[in-house]
Amino acid sequence: MRCKFIIFLSCILSNLAIAQTDYDQLSNWYFHPDKAVNIIGNFDLDIAIVNSDLTIDSTISFINNSETNTGIDVFWVHPTQLSTPPTTPTTVPLNDQPYSLISPTILTQGGLLSKYGRFFAPRYRQASPVSFLDPNYLESERAAAIIEAYKDVKAAFEHYLNNHNNGNKIILAGHSQGSFHLGLLLRDLFDNNPTLRSKLIMASLGGMAYFHAENGLYSGGQWENIPLCTTSDQCQCIHNWRSFKESQLIPNIANTLPVFNSVLVDSGLVYRNVNLSNDWFVHDSLFYNTTSSPLRYYIVPDANYNLGNGANYIAFDSLYTARFKRESATKAILAVDYTSNVNDQRPNDLLSEESSPTFLAQGFHNKDYHIYLWALMQQIDAKVNGCSAISMIEPLTKDEDSFSVFPNPNNGSFTIEMNNTIAQDGYILISDISGRILQKIRPKQKNVVHIDTAGVYIISTENETKRIIIR
Repeated sequence: MRCKFIIFLSCILSNLAIAQTDYDQLSNWYFHPDKAVNIIGNFDLDIAIVNSDLTIDSTISFINNSETNTGIDVFWVHPTQLSTPPTTPTTVPLNDQPYSLISPTILTQGGLLSKYGRFFAPRYRQASPVSFLDPNYLESERAAAIIEAYKDVKAAFEHYLNNHNNGNKIILAGHSQGSFHLGLLLRDLFDNNPTLRSKLIMASLGGMAYFHAENGLYSGGQWENIPLCTTSDQCQCIHNWRSFKESQLIPNIANTLPVFNSVLVDSGLVYRNVNLSNDWFVHDSLFYNTTSSPLRYYIVPDANYNLGNGANYIAFDSLYTARFKRESATKAILAVDYTSNVNDQRPNDLLSEESSPTFLAQGFHNKDYHIYLWALMQQIDAKVNGCSAISMIEPLTKDEDSFSVFPNPNNGSFTIEMNNTIAQDGYILISDISGRILQKIRPKQKNVVHIDTAGVYIISTENETKRIIIR
């Protein structure tokens, strides 16, 4: 039954009567470091770079830290994935959601972020698409469904915060509906809480598209105190983007989305509505500016192509171009174009999107993370290595020390001394804080190591991990 605005409160109260999802139960998490069967924990993060002749140019390797306490946690909220979406504003019970579809989607879009630290991805009662998009329903009806879905995301995050965070820094990331819920979470819990904001490395709100502020400003719209990132190494800020084809017209704003919903403002989940006469919409223009340039590393899972020689991910470098494109104050996108070359055998993964019935309105929305993931990770790397707060990360120690590092901090030359016997086939791995492996060393009693660049680095063996600082 459709709820009229005058009985909106009754609708909300009736929603509250629905049993809250219990996040003590690990079955209510797609990915969680404590799950006995945690697919992402054993997932290889190698990316094979595929050339135009389908040979592999190189492989980029990252340490999978999805179950390792690096001092940074990733909290990921997945996009809308429903086999038969309801046609009214409502939420979908967990048992009616396609688990086997959602889990691979999370790995595809967000799995590489597990290089930064433990990876948490909750199940939640998704809101139906019409809750965000259909103007034939009242704001109150759409808001009721969105709030009910958001309650799950909030409950999952608070469970993580109260039981697992233990002072760690946080990366929030999601796509589409997941990003909208994270946007509400940022307003609800972070915006007026400086202590919690200080934990935030950044929020990646891919596919949300609409970041509004007073024209010329970068905060004060959906959030009062959390800005768009205006430098790559800035922390406690938001990255957002939405991908369209270079030649297509930028569609008009969908005025049914949360930033237009006055009920969500009244509920405290949005700071203020959009003012179309005085606001503009902004998104990332840091990695790609207004000049078209080659798109670095379009990343896809290799399962569909079998080109990676065992790598789970493959990437196509410079197969597309990208630029920040603005047509008006309320029309700004990441514009992407295919660089056709008759000798290039790499598949155009975006071509199928152009035949989708949603293409005119959504462009390459389903591929937002494939397109921008590398650019996003480059900026997260800059934050992790550049924000002074991150230098407080403490090393993880397992059992008794198996090795020592001295001096620490140092000026780029240091010694790793083995304190216990290491198996002959063991290695010492040296990586940067983002998880990129820099050196792989066969252990001796004393290993003298040189690194030229200042920063925070991770030294790890099979049994132990330590943090070092090079100045």
